[in-house]
Amino acid sequence: MKNTGFARWMSGFLCLLIFVGGVFAPALANETIPEDTSAVPQAGEVLEDPATMTEQPDAQAEAAAAEQEDAVKAIATAGVTLKVRREPSSESPGSGSIPEGSQVYILELGDTWSKVDTGRTIGYVQTRLLENIRDKSAPEGGAAPAAAQATETPNIAGDSPDTFVAKFKAYAYQSFVARADMDERSSSRFKVSKYEEVTVGAVHGEWSYIRYQNSYGYVRNAALFKWDRIDPYAGDIPGAPKPVGLAFLNKSANIRSYEDNGAELLKTVNPGSAVIVNTQDDLGRYPLPYWRTTGYVDTDDVSYVMPIVPWDEAQSGDLISAMTTFYAVGVHTLQYQGRNYNIYLGSSYISGLVIQPQETINIYNIMGPYRKSSGYHKAPIMSPSALWGYGGGTCQVNTTLYNTLIQVPILINWRKVHANVGIYYCPVGFDAAVGGGDITMIFTNTLPYAVRVNFFMTDGCMTAALFRV
Repeated sequence: MKNTGFARWMSGFLCLLIFVGGVFAPALANETIPEDTSAVPQAGEVLEDPATMTEQPDAQAEAAAAEQEDAVKAIATAGVTLKVRREPSSESPGSGSIPEGSQVYILELGDTWSKVDTGRTIGYVQTRLLENIRDKSAPEGGAAPAAAQATETPNIAGDSPDTFVAKFKAYAYQSFVARADMDERSSSRFKVSKYEEVTVGAVHGEWSYIRYQNSYGYVRNAALFKWDRIDPYAGDIPGAPKPVGLAFLNKSANIRSYEDNGAELLKTVNPGSAVIVNTQDDLGRYPLPYWRTTGYVDTDDVSYVMPIVPWDEAQSGDLISAMTTFYAVGVHTLQYQGRNYNIYLGSSYISGLVIQPQETINIYNIMGPYRKSSGYHKAPIMSPSALWGYGGGTCQVNTTLYNTLIQVPILINWRKVHANVGIYYCPVGFDAAVGGGDITMIFTNTLPYAVRVNFFMTDGCMTAALFRV
């Protein structure tokens, strides 16, 4: 009897719940329901049906693109490598850089400082270092203000899945959404997560046509890093150095910051130093890359500039590429003395090396093994398990060589970066670590002639140069 009564009571209670639920269901429908995260598109998934993408663009993507379009007030070209500051001040910490010749998206144009969107971050650059400033509505390759230079309309005839040819590999510097066209306002194609690898089929100015997990679309070059060629003749790697010559200094010279008209002294180098330089400006200064910014030397400091000759025009003995990096001197701890010693030793193993056409070089076989028995000293290293080791400093030697090789059609078969955040003496993604195992660089001379590597060394200044034999 007790069980029967309890059953009847439960039945009545359940009926009451159903009745209450029916009455209050409309009110519950107005509450916020947690989003089903399983429906969020993952990396590489097509966000929309490609067949209907033009007619029915993604509303959220359109809204985001419209917001960015409203924010961008003007477009310009970086006259030199621009150091992006967090605040409009030379004293403000850096927040990345924009390579020379790259397109700059201006959010606020100022007389001294301009607020810009790099594609990775938002910050400030010196307005005077911007060239070809034009209104955002001026079409690429079309009419622009009188002060602006017309840009060539890119040929995108080969940009299709059927004709795609792998030319570069790169990695996502940040998560991004690839677009249907070279326009942030165009509809979205697919998403790529941070640090994922993509294949690049074409580079059109500041945009690349990429493939990711059998999906195809356009992305701004600023969203990619750690580039390397798949086809050695694919063309220039975006952001790679392209100096015009090698300047030999006739006296102790001050390298000053280009972005603040020399107010900041970056480094003093010794007489006889050889440094790469870009085209001389109207004031007679020679801009040059210094770590992740731009410095310069005065024309009075330069005794001679050896021109860099295009690889396909070079004759025997011509310089075809070069790279300079800088390192600390005057640090009197034994460990830093060891690092500087290792830089001289490692570069001496490579300097004079002649590489025949189609010859493949593993840099470990030239500089390694990195041990005391090979003559290396203890020095600071980048390692999760140790603070120092034998051979510290040879990574900078290898990085300097790497940046020299990628200026010409030489194939980098294998390299590893120190970390995704990069290393201070070169732009992010342009370093090449050395060590044990697979931490090395392997390259093949895919030029039609033999080349020779030479290093020019003075305290604190290291330059690698590549000559046609």
